[in-house]
Amino acid sequence: MIISTVNDSFPPFSSLPPELLIEIFSTCSLTGDWHIPLTLSRVCCLWRDLMISSPCIWQSIVVLDSRRTMSSIRAQAELWVARSSPLPFNVVLKLADFERLLPIMSCFLPNLARWMRCTITYDGRIIETSLSDLTLSSPRRVLHHLDILLKTPFEDAAGDDEDDIIFFSCGSAAYRHISMKVATTKLPHAEMVNPLLFTSLDISESTFEYSVRSPDLLRFLAHCPNLEHFYFHGWSHNEGTLDAPPPVIALPRLHTLLLDEICNQRSILSHLYLPALRELRLRHINVDYPLEPYHVPEEGDSDDEFHDFSQSPHSDLHTGMGIRKLLSRSRPPLEILDMDLSDMRTKDFRWVFDKLPDLKQFSIVGSDMSDSVVTLFVPFAVRDVDEQDQDQDQERMSVRLPQLSVLKMYSCQQLSGDALVKALSARVHYTDRATPDATLATVVISNCNNFTPSHAQELSWDLHDRLHVS
Repeated sequence: MIISTVNDSFPPFSSLPPELLIEIFSTCSLTGDWHIPLTLSRVCCLWRDLMISSPCIWQSIVVLDSRRTMSSIRAQAELWVARSSPLPFNVVLKLADFERLLPIMSCFLPNLARWMRCTITYDGRIIETSLSDLTLSSPRRVLHHLDILLKTPFEDAAGDDEDDIIFFSCGSAAYRHISMKVATTKLPHAEMVNPLLFTSLDISESTFEYSVRSPDLLRFLAHCPNLEHFYFHGWSHNEGTLDAPPPVIALPRLHTLLLDEICNQRSILSHLYLPALRELRLRHINVDYPLEPYHVPEEGDSDDEFHDFSQSPHSDLHTGMGIRKLLSRSRPPLEILDMDLSDMRTKDFRWVFDKLPDLKQFSIVGSDMSDSVVTLFVPFAVRDVDEQDQDQDQERMSVRLPQLSVLKMYSCQQLSGDALVKALSARVHYTDRATPDATLATVVISNCNNFTPSHAQELSWDLHDRLHVS
């Protein structure tokens, strides 16, 4: 009797107003169990209808990644984001493995405009980011920069390594650029990542232990189709001979590429299709130790017939052959080529210079280039064959790199001052007259020991204030 009286004193749960049920369901969804909304929606048709028609119930997206597959997490993210629309949502991410951070975050990045807060729990740490200031303070938002540090997350016990900066922003009131910084010991497998629509990517290796092989790097780049800038800072790790060729990756918007302190430049450059590339910067790629041969021989792999001196013959070969393949495949409108402690064989310089009609700036540091390369700047005769009269050939003058306006040479110790004076004087004599809108405007020669003050004086007679020597 007592039990019956108690039960009779409470109305049936289904008789509660829908507004109250929705409030109860919303509160339940905040308890931390990610599957609660799904469980509640299976109780009865009334509850299911209320759940599906109430976006506020789905605003808190709790992701527990322990023992869950990425396909399951991705399906949850898509369902919760869709059902919470058009309201903003919050993400609570409970990580068991920090390597899964980027793949999981990639599930929500396409809906960044509605993402309000992000709370990440990992190994006793809680990282909280309020995205409301980042996403709602301007009408136009762009996924701007992704910074990946290949290292052990939170390895600095004092907490000074700033690995906890997951999101940050820059821009104006009209344009808001959203950036992300993550630390991980390896790049995620490509199949684990949704497309990452950042326009800029910086990957930095920290030690040999956390270096990335070129096939894995290229497969990851395939999931970054909007890239305009890509910077890769390596650790000069020789990845050995590849068992199979990596995939060819197209980045149709990329216009700036920087490769720094790596040994796999040939494999990377040879498998990129960059039709919009305008700036190629290679830094600290020269190494004085042998490198493993490329996985297949290609035209141009033969010895350099010039037999010029080089302190880095193996890396010279790999760099030159990589650039050859990149230019052959992409035919980009390259305007800037910057080589800092990055060199090529003489035969590669000649091949490359012949393929860069749009190059405006060439700078090189610490090169072993000889006078054979310097003479490539000299105008040369081209014989045109008359199609109507094969016996009537006409000669005209031409130059390599016809748009070159800025030439910078630092610490190039093998070339001679006489050759440099002869080549550049002959070039400006011709281009100042024949192509005054495409002639050398700035020449910097610094710390080249064989270029003496007398050479500088002689060259200044032709270049005048266009010459800068130090």
